Amino acid sequence: MPAFTEVSSVLVTGGTGYLGAWVVATLLARGHTVKAVVRSAEKGEALKADLLQHISQNASKKDGDIALDFVVIADLVKDGAFDDAVLGVDTVVHVASPAPNPGSTDPQDTIKPAVDGTLGVLMSALRASRRDSSYRLKRIVITSSIAAVWTTGPGARTFSEEDWNTQYVSEVEKLGSKTDPMTVYGASKVLAEKAAWDFYQAHKSEVQWDIAIINPPMVFGPAIQTPKSASDLPTSLKLWWDSVVDGISTPGAHPVSNSQGWVDVRDIAEAHVRAVEVEEAGGERIIVSEGTYRFQEWLDLANKVGAEIYPGRSFPTAEVAEGESASAVYYDTAKEKRILGIKYHTKEETTGDTLRWAAEWKL
Repeated sequence: MPAFTEVSSVLVTGGTGYLGAWVVATLLARGHTVKAVVRSAEKGEALKADLLQHISQNASKKDGDIALDFVVIADLVKDGAFDDAVLGVDTVVHVASPAPNPGSTDPQDTIKPAVDGTLGVLMSALRASRRDSSYRLKRIVITSSIAAVWTTGPGARTFSEEDWNTQYVSEVEKLGSKTDPMTVYGASKVLAEKAAWDFYQAHKSEVQWDIAIINPPMVFGPAIQTPKSASDLPTSLKLWWDSVVDGISTPGAHPVSNSQGWVDVRDIAEAHVRAVEVEEAGGERIIVSEGTYRFQEWLDLANKVGAEIYPGRSFPTAEVAEGESASAVYYDTAKEKRILGIKYHTKEETTGDTLRWAAEWKL
């Protein structure tokens, strides 16, 4: 089903988050009207203030001159939570999803909100379609994760959109409350994405909209939001900061020789917006990744560009331990290149931009 390229109205869930704020900013820069879902009016005002500051630094628009509105939904998993929000928009970009929760021992605390939140958006759109044959919605873009694709294992491996991470789901079923939080998070992304595809396949004959799903790997780069401190950074950015700047050993970051996929937050936001605008993205599952990294590369780049940004500050260094094996993970991004055609930030650009952003906020 066709999406649109003209100025349109877009509902964004998770707009106050790390990625969601960049999706909102990118949509606004493209001239779209945005309605962002927020948990409270206060969170909406904070997001607007951050966006206005971002725009004033990067564009010529005057303060207050942004096509942004908010809808307050305190409970995203309540039945019918999105019934009103999905009305009057051309596209929905569903970014909201629970983050890993180290303090919980019940996997369902993460899995159920992820699945129910996604299905809630789809169900509200289905209800609207059933009530009104002229309902204008064209597409629902959903943020999944490479965690729904990638599985652990030895040696060099390449993953594509055909792959599914059933391993994490099996581990949750087997280990229950003893499951590692990151494994639970991965399982939540698998189950939420599968639920979305199953729902769409079951109801696509009843609706005039389609779905597109974006699968990003680790997301790094500067944030739109004003940080209170380094400990306040979004999960993936904090992992990068702890390892690359503060030299803290963070779970998932080491050994330095291991490779993982990555993407700049601005590029993955761009991918979501192109999935809104490009007709061919409909009905597709798309891996969006700049490539792979080893933390050794980030450490080297921080030492290279950081001296100018943080005079007198030393950055961590590390060497690959003798005998340390490298786990090589790669992603087939041919579909993304064909449909979305993202021009990615390089590791050096992301490193420099992140450090300059942090320095501005005196982190």
